[in-house]
Amino acid sequence: MPPRWPSRFCCDDELAFIGVDGRDAAHELAALEAGGPRRRTQELIAVVRANEVDGAAVLEVGAGVGAVHLALLAAGAASAVDVDASREYLAAARRAAERRGLADRVDYRYGDIVELSANLPPADVVVLDSVVCCYPYLPVLLEAAVSPGPRLVGLTYPRDSWWMRIYMRFWNGRRLVSGSPERYFIHRHRTVREILAQAGFREIYSGGSPAWRVCAYALEGRT
Repeated sequence: MPPRWPSRFCCDDELAFIGVDGRDAAHELAALEAGGPRRRTQELIAVVRANEVDGAAVLEVGAGVGAVHLALLAAGAASAVDVDASREYLAAARRAAERRGLADRVDYRYGDIVELSANLPPADVVVLDSVVCCYPYLPVLLEAAVSPGPRLVGLTYPRDSWWMRIYMRFWNGRRLVSGSPERYFIHRHRTVREILAQAGFREIYSGGSPAWRVCAYALEGRT
C-alpha cells in the first residue's frame, strides 16, 4: 500500500482512491442495457432472490451502474440505497433506474460507506458486488456494511489465489502507469468469513468462478 494512501475517505481527493474511474460508466451502462448483468452479478442476484426480497429495503455499496439493486427492485424489493464513491457511476445508475421507472425508489448517496454508515436507514439486504477488492481496510468496510442491521449480506470479490494476486499486481501496475490512484486488493476469504461471523452472520452460500467468489451470509436466527 503506498505511503500516501489515506487512512479515511471523506472528500473528493480521497474518494478518488476507491471511486472506480467513472470514465467507464457510460460503457458499462450500455453493456447492462444490451446484455444484462455480468455472470457473477447474475449469480449474486439469484442468491439474494432465493432468500426472499419481497418488500425488502436494499443497501448496495459501490453499486456501479446499479445492476443488483435494480434487479432486486424489479423482483419485489421495496426500496434501495445506492452508496458510491463515484459521482459518474451514481449518475449512470440513476439513468438506468429512470429508464425502468424505478428512480423514485432509490436513494443515491455519494461517499464512503464507512463515513456514511451512521446516517443510513435500516436495510434488510446489503450487497457488495466487486467492492471488497477496491477497499484497503476490510474490517471497517464490512462493519459499516452491516451497521444498518441486514438479515442477508451478499458479496462478490476475487478469490485469494496466488495467480489472482499476480494478476492484481499487474493490474495495479497499469493503474500506476496511467496515473490513476485506484488500486485493487485481494482479501482472504477466511478473513471475510471471520469478520462477518463476529457480527453474527453465517455463510449460507459460496460459489462463483475460478477467479471470483460469490457468497452470501445470513444473520443467525433469521433464516
